[in-house]
Amino acid sequence: MSTKKARDLLWFQLHSWIGLKLSVLLSFVLFTGTMAVFSHELDWLLNPPMRAAEVFEGEVAWGTAYDELREHYPGARLLTLTRHEDPWHAVQALVETPWGQLGRLWFDPESGAYQGVTSWRNVQRFFRTTHRHLMLPTKIGIPIVASLAFPLLLSLIAGLFVYKGFWHGFFRWPRFHRQTRIWAGDLHRLLGLWSSWFVLLIIVTSIWYFVEVLGGRAPRFPTPNMSVSSSEGGSVTRAKKNAVISGDDLDAWIAEARAVYPGLRVRRVNFPTEAGSPVTIMGDLDAVLVRPRANTVSLDPATGAVVGAYRGEELGVHIRISEAADPLHFGYFGGLWTKSLWFLFGAAMTALSVTGCVIYGKRVSQSLRRSGASGNASASAGLPS
Repeated sequence: MSTKKARDLLWFQLHSWIGLKLSVLLSFVLFTGTMAVFSHELDWLLNPPMRAAEVFEGEVAWGTAYDELREHYPGARLLTLTRHEDPWHAVQALVETPWGQLGRLWFDPESGAYQGVTSWRNVQRFFRTTHRHLMLPTKIGIPIVASLAFPLLLSLIAGLFVYKGFWHGFFRWPRFHRQTRIWAGDLHRLLGLWSSWFVLLIIVTSIWYFVEVLGGRAPRFPTPNMSVSSSEGGSVTRAKKNAVISGDDLDAWIAEARAVYPGLRVRRVNFPTEAGSPVTIMGDLDAVLVRPRANTVSLDPATGAVVGAYRGEELGVHIRISEAADPLHFGYFGGLWTKSLWFLFGAAMTALSVTGCVIYGKRVSQSLRRSGASGNASASAGLPS
């Protein structure tokens, strides 16, 4: 056998071996990741309280929603108030009950009216935990899932070597009228060609997650200076140190955050979880491929004074790369348009894994039938007439 043929055979065997050995796990991870793209939308369809009364893109009634929450659930511990990027979603309040149970309360973004409660466990949480770490402890599950990027990269490279002149196959329609192995092979190659850029993107972001697990996490965001309260002396007591805050206080904090960063589109408010913690107002500003937490204003809940602020453009390269990983991996940076594209190509990746397994199974089945026929013929030739 020539060196070239031996090399081609090696690439083919590598591509087939990876597809066979990892087909079930890869198919599961790819399917759950694809479904995770629209997991929020699935929850929205299944849970009426999550739906805004009308599509609303104006200023959220944060303060009214806060007061409504305190009226309906006075004993609940409020952790966050969040507005989804899509204007047909209600405002979510993540709360903890006195007995330690997490729940989601929903409020109309325009009026602030209370709409209902749903469980913390939902479709989005299910697909996130299954795709991200297979419902295993994160220290075990995340490395397993992220490490699949390496065999996937080898499979991608090997596939391009196996498919000679692959650039000619972008518009070669599968021969569905032929037997299963042929049309499945045609479909596998077609899907592989059109989704190769997407496969590479998923590989790169997954490798980044693996690097983070190994200790390459980005530095922490700038820490707010919470020395304001201790330096204000008696004025702290006069302000909000021991008083119960109101919706007006929350609206004042948001106004203060917008004074720091004009144009800030508030998406999330984190409330203090322990003594000395700030209130943080997060949202969208000018930086691209970042999460709302990249634009943050921190305030002292006792005085309302700003104790820290940063915006996406001011963050270091390492943090910006880390922030871009999730939007690129799940495609939510461009709303429904990019989500739909990511869902489509995620489904194509899942089909790649499934059709690859079908091709291999058919090939093995045919090989066994030929071996069986050959063995029967040899045995028949040895029988006396």
